[in-house]
Formats: sequence, C-alpha cells, structure tokens
Amino acid sequence: MLEEVLEFLSPARGRVVADLTLGGAGHARALLEAGATVIGFDRDPVAIERTRGLDEAHGDRYVAVPRDFGSFARTLDELGHDRVDGVLMDLGLSSDQLDDPQRGFAFRLEGPLDLRFGPEGGDPAWQRVEAADADTVERWLREYGEVRGARRLARRMVDRARAGELRTTTQLADLVRSTLPRGRRPEPELARVFQALRIAVNDELTQLETVLACVPERLRPAGRFVAISYHSLEDRRVKQMLRRTSGRVPRGSRHLPEPQTEEPTMVELTRKPVLPGDEELRRNPRARSARLRAGERR
Repeated sequence: MLEEVLEFLSPARGRVVADLTLGGAGHARALLEAGATVIGFDRDPVAIERTRGLDEAHGDRYVAVPRDFGSFARTLDELGHDRVDGVLMDLGLSSDQLDDPQRGFAFRLEGPLDLRFGPEGGDPAWQRVEAADADTVERWLREYGEVRGARRLARRMVDRARAGELRTTTQLADLVRSTLPRGRRPEPELARVFQALRIAVNDELTQLETVLACVPERLRPAGRFVAISYHSLEDRRVKQMLRRTSGRVPRGSRHLPEPQTEEPTMVELTRKPVLPGDEELRRNPRARSARLRAGERR
C-alpha cells in the first residue's frame, strides 16, 4: 500500500519519518526519494543489511537502527530527536522472511521451527514449546491465534516437543493436521497456529502496545502516524489507540456516568480502515488481509 502510505505521510525534505518495520525497505526507499529523513528500525539483521546502499545514496538522511520497534522512544532520545514528523508501522512478516525456509515462518516450507525475527530474540519456537507447560502453550494458541481445540493441541505439542519431535515446520504442520476433524481445510488452522507461536516468540503485541503508548507524544504537531495491520489482534490495538487519543470513547449505558476521557491529542484520519485496491491485490496477493489506519497529531 505504498501510494496510500505516501499520501498520508506526505514526505518532503526536512521532514523526519521513523519507519519502525523496514522489512524489504520499499517504504523507506520511497520516503527517502521524496526527500524525507528516515530512521529505519528492524531487529532482523538481514533486513538491515539489505538497506546498506541507502546510506550511501542518501547520506545522513538515512539512519539504520538494528533494534526492535519497542525501543522507538529510547532510540529517538539517543539520536537527539525529541519528536518526528511521521511514524510508519507495516506490521507482520516481510515476503523475504516468509519465503526463507530457514526462518520457519511458512508451514508449506520444510525448515527449522524457529520463527524469530532476529537471532538475538531469545530461543527459537521449538525450544520455547519444549520448555513450556501445556497451559502456557494453550494460552498462546487461544490469545494469539484464536485456535480451536487449543487445549488438546497444546498438550500434544508439548509432548512431541519434549520427545524431540517438534523441531521442524513439517513436524508441527503434520501434528496440526492430525488433530483436525475430517473434511476441515488445514490451511486456515495452520496459519493460526504458526501466527500464535510467532507472536509469542517475538513478543509482538507487547512491543506494539509499547510503541502505541508513546506515538502521540513523539509526533510533532500535524505529524502523521500510519499503521498497516494483517490480523485483528494488531488492528484492534491500533484502532483503540486512535479512538482513545482522538476522544472517541464509547459512551456505554445511558444510565452510567460518562466515561473519563483524556484530552484529545490525535485526529483519527481513517474512521474505517483503508483496504488494498484491486490493482494492489493483482500485484501482491499477500496484501489481501492488509488494513491501514492513520492519525494526525493535534
């Protein structure tokens, strides 16, 4: 959704944009070409290495930060930026990560059950499951993947992991398929299970909440925030932040006192999420679940 991102962020010379999810650096390149200064975050060293040419092409207008985006506020302080003109989050996986079998993100590709965004991000998924109890794995499956039959699957996953039989993507995919009722398509359930483990391994939702809590105070007046989400757990948090900071809090029952609201600091620019257009979907079918939301600092 490059065109939509550029429209909302309005990059120009003199404007500073924090791209918190470099990925393939498509957004970062376009922002730099429009004249903006870009501070690019990614905990994946492969993503950082891929942008090596950007500092040569754009000089000090590009700064690469090999950290997770939860370090956003601290990093701005270290770089001497009190506030920025734009913040971009393109959440989820990059295509490069998904297509690399050694990363373990795709259930269709044989590889180690790793699922870490960066090699310094703690233990790989198979070790996390092996060390966890069934209640913990069940919570991951329920909260992060909304997996049906989470209790039964969690117990079987822990048993297999402790027997050394849950170390590859194929082993997990085969286990999930074996628990499904006859006739149910396995792909949606496999996607939910892999998503749940990925979120747990990378602590994605905690990182997201940390950033959302400080975005308004880190934007200059009229600065813009844009987030692209790919599942409801992310999108819901972005939506709630924008509604809360713009003063749009549900009233609830008319018999109860009006809820306490904070002084609005943002203007919600997208009452409904912006969806990818037909041309975007033809170019990139993986964008079909994308939801873009945007806000502006008052």
